Order: sequence, then C-alpha cells, then structure tokens
Amino acid sequence: MNPIRKWLTLLLIASGLALAGCNDSSSSSTPSTDGTTTITTTAISAIGAGSIVIDGIQTSDPKESIYVRKVGHGPQTLVLVPGNNTSGKIFEGMLQYFRSIEAFNNAYTVYTFDYRGSGNSSYNKEITSLKDFALDFEKVMNKIDGFPTSGVTLVGYSMGFGVALEMMIANPSRYANIVSLTGIGTRGVRVSFANAGQAGTDSAGQTWAVGDWVTVTDDAKGITAAGFQQRSWQGDQRTLANVKFVWDMVVYNDVLKYNINTFAIGDATFTNDINYENSLLDGLYVQYMPESLYYAHKFNVSNFDVTHTNGSGSVVTIAGDRRLGTLLNGKKALLVKATTDFATWRGDQVIYDNYTATSKYDLKQAGGTVTAVMIGANQGYDHGFPVSHPLQTVKLIDAFLGGNLSSSSAATALGVTTVTLYPNSETAWETSTFTGF
Repeated sequence: MNPIRKWLTLLLIASGLALAGCNDSSSSSTPSTDGTTTITTTAISAIGAGSIVIDGIQTSDPKESIYVRKVGHGPQTLVLVPGNNTSGKIFEGMLQYFRSIEAFNNAYTVYTFDYRGSGNSSYNKEITSLKDFALDFEKVMNKIDGFPTSGVTLVGYSMGFGVALEMMIANPSRYANIVSLTGIGTRGVRVSFANAGQAGTDSAGQTWAVGDWVTVTDDAKGITAAGFQQRSWQGDQRTLANVKFVWDMVVYNDVLKYNINTFAIGDATFTNDINYENSLLDGLYVQYMPESLYYAHKFNVSNFDVTHTNGSGSVVTIAGDRRLGTLLNGKKALLVKATTDFATWRGDQVIYDNYTATSKYDLKQAGGTVTAVMIGANQGYDHGFPVSHPLQTVKLIDAFLGGNLSSSSAATALGVTTVTLYPNSETAWETSTFTGF
C-alpha cells in the first residue's frame, strides 16, 4: 500500500474504531452436550477467566460462548466494555493495575467480556443491533455466582459506551454509574464516505459519493455499505502491516507523535509496550464484523434525530429512539476524551469533541449527574489512551468513584498539565446540537 493509498484509509475507521488485545485461551473447562466448551460459573470467581455458554437472543438462535476475565475482590464491581474491533483483552493493561496495586485490588472486582466474534468468544449468529451484545453480557452476568444485582459501574470504551448504554437500558437497576472512555456517545458515530478512496459502487449496487452517509432503511444493504467503506483495510487487506499503519496514524497518533505529512512515528517508545503489540494482534484476528460498525452508526438513544443530506439529495435520518427516558435518575456519569486537534494532528482523531458535548446534555436530560473531562491535545493522549495510559485511566476512574474528581485531581491522575473539567452544573459547553460528521 503506497503512502497516498494509506492516507485514504484514515477516515475509513473514524467511525467507531477501537483497540484490541490478543487472545487468551486459559480456562478451567468441561465439555458440554452441544459440543462447546464451558466452565462452571463458580470457576470464574476461582480462577478469574473462562467461557460461559449462553442461549441466543431468540429461542431459535444457536448458543454462544462468551469469554470472561475477572480480577480483584473488592466490594465495588466494575464492568469494562470493549470497543469495535476488539476483545476484552484490550483492558489487560488496566487489569494489571487492578491486580497489582493492593488498594485497587481490595476496593474493586473488575470484569470484562469478549464480544461474540472477538477474543475467545464464538460468533454463531450475527448481531442485529448493539443491544444484542448487551443482552449477551446480561445473560453472562446472571450466570456468574454472586454477581451484583445493583451498584455496578459500567466503563465503556469507544463503541463499548454504546453497548454500556444498552446494558443500562436492559437492566437499569443493576447499575449506579457509567463511564465513557472516548465513547461513541448517545447519538452513535457516523459511517461516512469521506474521500474518493471510499466512494464508489458496492456489491449491492449502491453508489456512494464523497460525503454520503450510509443509509439505514435496509440493514442488509447498510451492512454491505459499511463493509465497502472499510474495504481498504478489511477482508484480505487486513494484514498486520495495514492494521499497524491505521492504528498508528489514527488511534495512537498523539502518543506516537505521528507525522501525518511523512507517515512517520516521532516517538517509538510505546511500540515496545506489550499492550501495543497485543492491540495490533487482536485487531488482526477479530472476526470481520461490518455489522458492528453499521449498528454503531444506527445507534441513537437520544431525544433528537440526526439528519444528513447525501449527494443524491436523499436525506439520511438516524432517529432518536428516546429509550434513555429518565433511566439515569440517581446515577452518575463520567465522560472522558482527548481533545481532537486536526491542526497539529493530535488527540482523538476517531471520536469528535461534539459527541461528548451532546452526550453530556442527553445524559443530563435522562436524569444523570454528568461530568466531562477533556484532556488537552499534544500530551500523549488519543483514542487509545486506555491502552497507552492504563494506570492513569484507573486512577481517574478511582477518583470519580471516590467522589474526589476535580480539574486538579484529574490532571494529577492523568499526569498532564491541561485538563478541562465540565461539571454537571455547566450548560455553556454541553449542547443539544449534534455537529459530528
């Protein structure tokens, strides 16, 4: 892939890309009657990892095997929800510190699950919405001995924040707090044909012009279009070199000091980190699921429709389904993101700032107490910060749950000099107007 062609991959993944970790095959298992491998639910608590077999969403659906990781033994339960193109192994750096720092190990019990199609989970039936992922996880939690029915904190990374919101909608009484780590937001993330390298005619005969959004009137055609939009780095193009190039340029752009003009890494320190290597491998081996990106595009739980006019003059409407209602009454939310700075090509190039500003508004309308933390660009934080800065991310979550979050404590936890904290009471930065592409 030449440099110009590589440049055209940039906005292919700016709609819901997230990171990944390598597979983890350890479990205490016994064969089941349907040919899958499972473990007793007590073993999750005993050994901290293993697969749980669950029924499908519909009674006619095949069973799925969902892989679980667990660390810690504290009274506060956290569920870490991964992003698109990822497994729960994405959080291994964070899990390391929940394990190794005694105060965190004693304070928290932390779970993360592999989506079906990622990590060690099966993919026997394609998803039909982000809600399917959420219902899978709800069934898994119900099978784990002693899993709390209340007081749980959800932490969603990238697309995982949309799944976390679906989890809260499915069983609001189970959750007390929700955290977004550079999440897609309450109104999803758009799949847009941003340049000539993405435009063209897909296998369903749909012709896409630069600037078009994928339509949502026919899910099968929408999934085909999402796959077409990603074609230059998916399918047989998903080589380790291509995954690495895309991750370096867009996801790790700030921590690597990536130079978009020369396609060169300015600081290669992080490339020697095991979490970096694992994220590339998981991105390479995750099952190809254009449907997950498509349903992140279609996701909108706000009270507002999002509209766009395509080049043909047709209007694409992502309807706000208003399912949040007042479900966040009595709950706290934290939204964390690295500021997007296109001028110097730093910060988060995947999730735009407006996604967070509108999410703050929407979650407050749903009754939540919402705090947003925007990390200044050019400080080594980008879309991949939970991978590149796992300890700092854990410290920030701990400060939030401990009721100690302020601009000063956030900066201290993150080890940066520039942090803007928007408390629940502010109304100037948050907005009901969605301007994300």
